[in-house]
Amino acid sequence: VTFLTPLFILFFDFVSCLRNKFDFATLWDGKLEGYTLLVHVLWWTFGTAFMTKAGGIAYEALNVYFSSWASLFSSIHLLDLWGGEKDVLTIRELTRLSITLPAWWAVFWSSIVTFASAADAIRIVQTPSAKKSCEFAVAVGVISAIVSAFFILQHYEFLTCCCRCCEGFETMKWLSYGGWFELACSLLVNLWFIIGVDQLTSAGQISSTITGEGKSAFGILWDDDGDDEGVD
Repeated sequence: VTFLTPLFILFFDFVSCLRNKFDFATLWDGKLEGYTLLVHVLWWTFGTAFMTKAGGIAYEALNVYFSSWASLFSSIHLLDLWGGEKDVLTIRELTRLSITLPAWWAVFWSSIVTFASAADAIRIVQTPSAKKSCEFAVAVGVISAIVSAFFILQHYEFLTCCCRCCEGFETMKWLSYGGWFELACSLLVNLWFIIGVDQLTSAGQISSTITGEGKSAFGILWDDDGDDEGVD
């Protein structure tokens, strides 16, 4: 599907007589291109999740593993470029509120991958030690996802709006981002994932056989290193 669609678009773009009759970039004021890219993102989100799940085909042929993730990221990048061209919401606009927000988003999605991969792997593990490793990976992903989601919502002032309805709002401002509380949580998340990476990627543990989980665990630790900057 994602091979034929770009091939069709490129064919019409290269042939001038066809491009004059069917310019994909201008149809519906460019919205058709955006809808197509959005469908591609959703298609590859489900496709990547299916192919790279525990025991999936991606672990029998690594070119499938890497190409599926590359296709997903390429689709997201193209949709982001289209959004910038059409003055629609882009990733940069979504994450420009502070220097730490992009890292919190990266931690959140990496945590989701860690949690989902470990939860899916529980169904195929056969030894008690492997099951224990999966359960620990689920805990690592859930806790880090909750912490990162908290600071993401704080950046968009979602929690602040909720707190204004409660008494003692002024005394809760220390929970906001950009201060020592965010720094302390960032350091704790770093420590949590140093332990997690050590446990999950050691010999015989689940991350040595579930590639997505191992890479996402390292990704969280790497991304979270940037959260210590910009503290007031």
